Amino acid sequence: MFKSIKKYGVLVLIAMIVMTSCIDKNKRKNNYPTPNVNFELPVGHVYTIDTLLYMQQVEGTHQFTEDASVYGIVTDDETSGNLYKASFIQDGDKAIELYMKSTSGLRIGDSVRVYLKGATLSEYSGTPQIQDLEPKNVTILANGKFIDPVEINTLQINTSFRCRLVKFNHVEFAAADRVNTYALEDAYGQYTLNQYDENCILQDSKVIVRTSNYASFAKRQLPQGNGSIIGILTYYSTGDAWQFTIRTISEVQMENDPCEATPEPPVQPTGTGTENDPFNIVAGIEHQGENDMWIRGYIVGSANISSGSITTDSQISWGPDFTYNENMTNIILADKAEERDINNCVVVYLPSNAASGIREINLKDHPENLGKTLKVHGNLKAFLGKSGMKDTNEYTLN
Repeated sequence: MFKSIKKYGVLVLIAMIVMTSCIDKNKRKNNYPTPNVNFELPVGHVYTIDTLLYMQQVEGTHQFTEDASVYGIVTDDETSGNLYKASFIQDGDKAIELYMKSTSGLRIGDSVRVYLKGATLSEYSGTPQIQDLEPKNVTILANGKFIDPVEINTLQINTSFRCRLVKFNHVEFAAADRVNTYALEDAYGQYTLNQYDENCILQDSKVIVRTSNYASFAKRQLPQGNGSIIGILTYYSTGDAWQFTIRTISEVQMENDPCEATPEPPVQPTGTGTENDPFNIVAGIEHQGENDMWIRGYIVGSANISSGSITTDSQISWGPDFTYNENMTNIILADKAEERDINNCVVVYLPSNAASGIREINLKDHPENLGKTLKVHGNLKAFLGKSGMKDTNEYTLN
């Protein structure tokens, strides 16, 4: 049913030409097997990648039991560690994944013949693959036959781009993702790639960049800007998502200003709780229940209640007016002067009978203290239903 190309004379000529050139094996990583340059493997029935994709669509799974081959150019390999026992080959505008039984010596730009006998044509969650493939059955015919990526935007994605080398322009990682590294310590990183137009209008956000935690760039922080990215596009039907695999970090060029502002990284806990090294507010929240501690933060407001629990924002005065009598009994500290989330704050009780006279710093009588820095000593206990400090006495106001 499918066309068979049996021009053995041409193949022999190609083999003779290739064998006259020297493959510089020193340029290949030593921790990968020596690539196969055995030209004695039978050729058999020759399929195009296009034909294999049609076969997979019609048959679902096909087991190759007779001599057969397919030709293509390697567009991604295992060098960066972002792929394992896998690579991709492409011929024209058709591409497919090679999933090996073990690691291979293939490199991007290798022109290869894949001997198919014993392998299986199938798919993995929507991505077509040649599975159960022995690396020794992939013969390298030539090197340096690089394929240029097709430039598209994510709105143009369809099934014809599966496994192909593509380039997206005017893209950036979602702002909320940019605080992360490409991959996590013990898991893949999966982050949204946002497509914008030239005027920074969001167009699409359906592509997920998936990076192995074994990738050489796994621990690098995601780029903060807007620009271009090159890699392999696949589909993962289980999550109904288009996935993108980076080949090398040098092909991520996002140096322009981002369309969506990069959020500030979360405040990390600091300090030991001593007078000379007080906890910051994040640490004060973490160490609730501990006594005889010092904390330091910005005065950002005051609760409008003196008993019960804070349940709504209306029970807090963030300033500039502090007209409630209850504003004399407490102040709210945070690590950022502009903080307005009570869950990121510590509510400090100001006792009226403290020898230090700490109540005198209250915001009802002294609204000018809003935004100042307070270092205060006491016991870290819940107050008004939130993280708090009670039994306060000593303090320094700046």
